[in-house]
Order: sequence, then C-alpha cells, then structure tokens
Amino acid sequence: MECYKGFAAVYDTFMVRDIPYDAWADYICEIINNLDKCEIILDLACGTGNMTLRLAERGYDMIGTDASEDMLALAQDKAFEADRRVLWLAQDMRALDLYGTVDAVTCVCDGMNYILESDELKEVFKRVRLFLNPGGVFIFDMNTEYKFKEVLAEGTFGDSFEGAEYQWDNVYDAKTMINEYRLSFSSLRRDPGLRSFENEIHRQRAYDIGEISNWLMDAGFSSIRLRDGYTHEPPKADTARVVFICR
Repeated sequence: MECYKGFAAVYDTFMVRDIPYDAWADYICEIINNLDKCEIILDLACGTGNMTLRLAERGYDMIGTDASEDMLALAQDKAFEADRRVLWLAQDMRALDLYGTVDAVTCVCDGMNYILESDELKEVFKRVRLFLNPGGVFIFDMNTEYKFKEVLAEGTFGDSFEGAEYQWDNVYDAKTMINEYRLSFSSLRRDPGLRSFENEIHRQRAYDIGEISNWLMDAGFSSIRLRDGYTHEPPKADTARVVFICR
C-alpha cells in the first residue's frame, strides 16, 4: 500500500466535503451503544483520523492504525489541535498487532477494498477477531462491483477547492475485479508560489459479498448483518457501498 503519500496533503480538502462522517459516526454509535460494554475502539485504515476523532469526541478511547505514515502525521496534528488523546499506530491491517483487546473495530471509506488478495483479506478478518473482545462488534464498509462497473465505470473525475485540485481516470478490470484509480493532484498550500502535479495509482478490488460473509464466519464471527450503505436497509442490486456489521 504505497499510495496516500503526496495525496495525503489534499485528502481532507475533498473527502470532508464528500463523505458524511458525522452521520456515519452517529450510525456506528447507534450500533455500539447496544453492546454490553464499549470503551476502546480500533479504527482500521484510519487515514487522517476523520472517523477516529469523531468517535473520540463521543467519549470513546481510540486507537487509529494506518499503513500510511503521511496520513497518520496529519491525523496526529488534528488530534493535537482538537486536544484529543488517540493512540496512533503505523500498521498495515494485514499485520495488525495490538497491545491488548478492544471492544469494537471500525473501518470506513472502503479501506478493506485495498486488500487485493483474498487470502490476505481472510487474514485481516482473523486478526481483527483475535483482538476483539467476546461480544464485540466489527463494522466496516466496502465498495461493490456494481459501483466499480456501473458508477465509476471508465470515467474521468475531478474537482478543485481551496487551492487544491485533483483528477482521476478510473479503469475497472472485470476479470481480476481490480479497480485502478490513476490520480493526478496538486496543492498550492504546499508551496504558494508553485503549482506542481503529482501522480499516484490506487487499486481496489471488488469482492462477492457472500464470500466475504463466509470468510467472516470462518474467522469466528457468528452474526453478520449487511446493509445498503449506512442505512438500515439490506443491500440491493444497485448498492454501491455495503456495510458489514459483525458480532
């Protein structure tokens, strides 16, 4: 996962506008509040800490892990400014290794789709289960193949805001189920006198949601609910984002 290096500098500029983090945090807390106990939450692939810090604001002890040190550096700065204590760990979720167990695990914004090999994704589920207390909950979302094929398709997307801009060309390979984002981006805030573009390639994989459910059960989860995005409705044929709620 060598992406989210230069792009980390402009990530929040666009994502905070496009992703309803507050509504998603409320949804997650609604589920967590039904647990017998929830004090410590692990936020996998936490990025710049947008969800981590929102859950910290709601009173939970938070651990945030991410493979990108650039993203974590921004998360640490935001936590300092907000006066929030969070344990940040530079870890790839495939090699998750905590000091103890947690009561809940979250992973938002399709972080799981970045795991391109099924065996590696199975290992992620096993490691989450290893560090999750009995009765705990694992909540994560994934982009669907419908989104890659029909919504993003072979499209070109872009935006500009507050001195930053990006463009990505989207390519989906139905045979490998790999979606490739070819990103070009810049930010004047990094050097007000110079606009230079950087490039990154991001890859995500689509998975069959039935297979995901089976792998979760194999990892030790006994109750798995699927939802159409962050709603209370079951997934449909045109669901773009599936939320998994696993006990």
